[in-house]
Amino acid sequence: MQDILKEYGPAIITAAAVIALVVLVQTLIGSDENSVVWGAFSKLLNYFFEQVMPATDGSESGAIYSITNLIPA
Repeated sequence: MQDILKEYGPAIITAAAVIALVVLVQTLIGSDENSVVWGAFSKLLNYFFEQVMPATDGSESGAIYSITNLIPA
């Protein structure tokens, strides 16, 4: 066991660190409104489109102006 750790120890530590970083990034970014980064980014884009797009007069659907409808589920 000691020989295995001596020879492959740095590779095992590197692999564990990479896996931990991937899990951390996936947890933070996520893909739904409950994640930290995705929720903030979605709110930011929705606010941007609300400010940029003209207000609808009721004759057309306002759904096109929502960024959440543009992102595939």
